Amino acid sequence: GMNDARAKELTELGFVFSVGKRVPVERRAQPRKTWDERFEDLINFKAQFGHTLVPQQTGLGEWVHKQRKYYKLVKAGNPCPMTTERVVKLNEIGF
Repeated sequence: GMNDARAKELTELGFVFSVGKRVPVERRAQPRKTWDERFEDLINFKAQFGHTLVPQQTGLGEWVHKQRKYYKLVKAGNPCPMTTERVVKLNEIGF
């Protein structure tokens, strides 16, 4: 069974004990946004907050995190799914 020691071990390994309401199926089933839709969201975020440091707990934040990872790969000359066009678009908004 679960005891405090086992819970502590799992927590140290990065396991997250989640409590609260489950996300309704209709929210989970939303179609994924395209790159251009996320880019528009980022432009709107920057217009509202004055920066592109989006909290990672959001869908947009997860997308931004992934783009930064890809961007670093491109800058290091490594293969990655990010196109030059996307790098230019991100640079233009001060990413």
